[in-house]
Amino acid sequence: MSKSRNKEPNEVEIIAWAIQRIAGGNYAVSDDERGRELWVTEFETTLEEMERLLTHGPNERVRDALSRLKADCNPSNIRAFFNLLVGEKLGALMADQFANIDLSVAGYEFAVAAGYRQLQRLTADIQRILAKEREGVSVPWLANLETNADPKAVSVAITTHYAHEVSNLFPKMIRRAEQLRIVPTQEKAPPIVKVYIEEASKCYVYGRLIACIIVCRSAIEFALRDRLQSLGHQQALNEMRNQRSDSLFNLIELARLKFPKSAMPTLDDADEIRRAARDAVHSEQPKPEVCKDVFARTRGVLGELYSLEASQ
Repeated sequence: MSKSRNKEPNEVEIIAWAIQRIAGGNYAVSDDERGRELWVTEFETTLEEMERLLTHGPNERVRDALSRLKADCNPSNIRAFFNLLVGEKLGALMADQFANIDLSVAGYEFAVAAGYRQLQRLTADIQRILAKEREGVSVPWLANLETNADPKAVSVAITTHYAHEVSNLFPKMIRRAEQLRIVPTQEKAPPIVKVYIEEASKCYVYGRLIACIIVCRSAIEFALRDRLQSLGHQQALNEMRNQRSDSLFNLIELARLKFPKSAMPTLDDADEIRRAARDAVHSEQPKPEVCKDVFARTRGVLGELYSLEASQ
């Protein structure tokens, strides 16, 4: 792992780095009676390794083209090699970059390195497209490509893509998790409220902010129902339910009538959370700062709701 002369990498940086290296196969594992030991490596790829990776697979034509290039590094052989490796259109663009280079000085090595780097980029692009298109809705030809692809290759593509994504996300996850604080309450929240606020917290930590804001709304709704019931207002809740008017807006309005005046700022925050979640669902994608504010307010609202007393 690269590091500055005056700064050692911290644990978060090492874990993020190791995830990507392991996904790329740059590791070794040893087992003995004491347990398992893992080595994660980061070395410059050698010319021999590039050659082996470029010719890995059933395409004999690529191997033959590389052999001809190694025997005689000239513009024609460079173009033929790139064309077979990445296709004629991109291959021609790559070959043109060697037009004014003195090929007698490490020309073969430069050509192999260029082909290797381009193939790595193309592979990463394919992995990213395949993984991202699976997450949403896509086009028929990509679905057909996935159906006809080698399952092992698909598995490698998915593993590599998400390993890189988690690696890049990991330091941000830790920073967000370090910002969380325990929310103390006087009353114990029921399991359903805990499930939803924990889910919202996970969404926040993992950077899924749109999901976070929507789950925050649900946590507030469950909490308001629970507190209205526990503070003796079950009949009013039943009437709202029978009239099919037990929306979050009406729950907040009921709480304004039943809760002590000291709870009004908390209910104002609850209403702001409701509005923000409504807009996220029905109007437009919320800005990250809005989502973060909603999450922070939600935790504050829950802390206040479960510190209310019936005698207040």
